[in-house]
Amino acid sequence: MSRSLLLAAPLLVVASAIAAPRPGTVGAPGKTAQDSCTACHAGLDDRRLQAPAQAASDDIHHRQGVSCAGCHGGDPTSGDAAVAMDPARGFVGRIESGQEPARCGSCHSDAAFMTRYGANIPTDQESQYRTSRHGQGLAKGDRNVATCSSCHGAHGVLPANDPRSAVYASRVVDTCGRCHGNVALMTGYGLKGDELAQYRQSVHYAALTTKNDLSAPTCNDCHGSHGAAPPGIESVSNVCGTCHLTQRERFDLSPHKDAFAAIEQPACEACHGNHAVIEPNDGWIGVGEGQVCGSCHSVGDAGAEAAGGLSSALAGASHAILATSRRVDAARRAGMLMEEAEVRLEEAQQALVLARNEIHTVTLARMSEQTQAVGRATAGADQLAAAAEAEIRFRRTGLFVSLGVILLAMLALALKIRALER
Repeated sequence: MSRSLLLAAPLLVVASAIAAPRPGTVGAPGKTAQDSCTACHAGLDDRRLQAPAQAASDDIHHRQGVSCAGCHGGDPTSGDAAVAMDPARGFVGRIESGQEPARCGSCHSDAAFMTRYGANIPTDQESQYRTSRHGQGLAKGDRNVATCSSCHGAHGVLPANDPRSAVYASRVVDTCGRCHGNVALMTGYGLKGDELAQYRQSVHYAALTTKNDLSAPTCNDCHGSHGAAPPGIESVSNVCGTCHLTQRERFDLSPHKDAFAAIEQPACEACHGNHAVIEPNDGWIGVGEGQVCGSCHSVGDAGAEAAGGLSSALAGASHAILATSRRVDAARRAGMLMEEAEVRLEEAQQALVLARNEIHTVTLARMSEQTQAVGRATAGADQLAAAAEAEIRFRRTGLFVSLGVILLAMLALALKIRALER
């Protein structure tokens, strides 16, 4: 499940204690039902018991008219604590983690009930959760796995599109990291526990936090939200391809697609990694030290030769853009209008981007089409720069001649004045 589903589900957790009708526990949408629980708990001296009542004002359920009894049962209309918290009326003080999915699902899996709060609110969160690694662990009795409140909280639950929410796009990594950044805990599940630290080195995290790009992928975009599971080898490219569609299509045209499948090697991850996805550069291509092609190919084989050709073509295109850019920039700083040349350079940059995409096909002929386009665009910009340089030389020559004429005129005038004075 992607973040889009999270954003579409503003009423996600802790909603009802029983699946039967809930008289007195739910008011009209947008209007809080009668609730003696918050009134009583707000006046208690015990901070632990007081906190849920204080959090109620922001809680999405409370704002939509779902009272405390929606999860804990009892009778919220009674001012008598014994009646309000009567187990015979379904009251449960502490909801165990193993009971959470069913409790939350008693509302969130009820399409008729959830329609009261929105026509398109998903109602499959519970069923997805039970297919997840978390849900499977819970079914086996593991109480350390994440349940609804682990991510969304129990009291003061906020909509997923609220920046304060623990499942808001920029905060998902910290929420998942509470468990997945715990090396001691993760070791027991066969994980390293360094996934959070690696992700924070990635271009995805930089885009999310530095550029505030909320579309940048975080944990749930690749692993899912409620049905969280690690992408399998056969699905890694599908997951990456949801954003990097062009690169995925180019990879499918390459000989690597079948070769990677044959050796059960994940596609994108083989070269880019998974969590610590750093910004790629042309220097990766080759079989030398630190170059990704060398992890499978060695000097002299067909793969190494193809990598060498791709690398040379890209290097030539990049050098052409750099050299022409400097020439155009120098002309612009000299006062020439270079808009047309800059447009040509932009065309060259776009062609270079397309050429880099063709790396994934590992086909020099396909890349050459784009690098040749780079050459044509830079040649056009270079000609305009050359014309500008010629114009600059002409103007400077004219300026020097004009200055010389002026100086001669001034000298002649000075001599004439002196002669008149005599």
